[in-house]
Amino acid sequence: MEKIILSPDMIQQLMPYRYPFLLVDKIVQLDRRQFIVGIKNVSANEPFFQGHFPNHPVMPGVLVLEALAQTGAILMTKDSEFSSRLAMFAALDDVKFRKPVLPGDVLRLEMDVLKIKDNYVKMKGVALVESAIVCEGVFLFTLAEKPSRPQIHPTAFVHHTALLGKDVVVGPNTIIGENVIIGDRTVLESHILIEKWTKIGKDNHIHTGSVIGSSAQDVKYKGEKSWVLIGDRNIIREYVTINRATGEGQITQIGSDNIFLTHVHIAHNCTIGDHVVIVNMTNIAGHTLIEDKAIVGGMTGVHQFCRIGKGAMIGAYTRLPQDVPPYMLCEGNPAVIHGLNSVGLRRSGASRPAIQEIKTIHKLFYRSGLNASQAEEALKTIDITSSEAQHLIQFLLADSKRGITRKASEQSKEDSQIEL
Repeated sequence: MEKIILSPDMIQQLMPYRYPFLLVDKIVQLDRRQFIVGIKNVSANEPFFQGHFPNHPVMPGVLVLEALAQTGAILMTKDSEFSSRLAMFAALDDVKFRKPVLPGDVLRLEMDVLKIKDNYVKMKGVALVESAIVCEGVFLFTLAEKPSRPQIHPTAFVHHTALLGKDVVVGPNTIIGENVIIGDRTVLESHILIEKWTKIGKDNHIHTGSVIGSSAQDVKYKGEKSWVLIGDRNIIREYVTINRATGEGQITQIGSDNIFLTHVHIAHNCTIGDHVVIVNMTNIAGHTLIEDKAIVGGMTGVHQFCRIGKGAMIGAYTRLPQDVPPYMLCEGNPAVIHGLNSVGLRRSGASRPAIQEIKTIHKLFYRSGLNASQAEEALKTIDITSSEAQHLIQFLLADSKRGITRKASEQSKEDSQIEL
């Protein structure tokens, strides 16, 4: 009697099949990536015998092939490199049936690996009864990712039109509305509301009480179809609210790798880049643009249509009625420019020449005594080479609905930091 390598219980842990459709009872030989032998005890009680020639029961040939395919799939699933894959039956070639398989037979299932590539494997299969070949053929499998069921708490509600990715976690009393898409491994804690027309990417963590995709708090919004689109790896803390856009087909856009702390509100039609930090109880009004790596301190109020440039830092309790250029420190009620965020520039990898060019632009725009028009004309004549300085000039010269914050503190220090 051959030694059992994998018992029925062990096979069920590896494979997604269950009896009566699991057609392999045990594995008696397994050579990694080379060869496997499975055994199927064909009983007279098999359910298929009731309808497949009742007066002359014969195991259907397609089930013999399926038993061989399952045996081959076990060989691949047992391999650590392919343990997260499913060996999906893709094609058959040169299949021959030699003899019938009858009740009481012991079916020996041999699969020999012919070729393995990145996403498929080719095997030669032979089924035998008492050393006589009953079936043989060449099998092609594709190696697909294993599907996984989202972890949905029993008290949660998920609309039947919502699409949830692999390993999504939906916590207690969370509600996911219609036409919502949530990417792989995103975690939603308890009592969260995700409303319709919201798409959330991968690996996000959304905390208790947040409301995302709610209708725009805007008198112009009349129920038209609009969206909230959120990227990957964002941390959205407790009670954050993000509204969908005003206007048919318009978008409230959130990038990736952002952190929004407790009670942050992001209104309709906002665009927020990547690696942005918005601190507690800050209100971002509609149509605001916040560029990459900006930091907005707690309890700040940002007026609609404002722009906050890349790498800017806004201090706590600031009232921001106008744009803040990239790389600036800004604070106050009303807002005042306090110099450059030089520490942030260095941390982001800006070179010394780039920082020097930005300092030159800052001095021209805020310390030269020129008015806005004169300063803009002077900027057009500056010879700069760094991408950071070019971005700053483009921001300063671009059209702005709110205008640029021009007031600067009398005693600003370019390397000073401000409270968040």
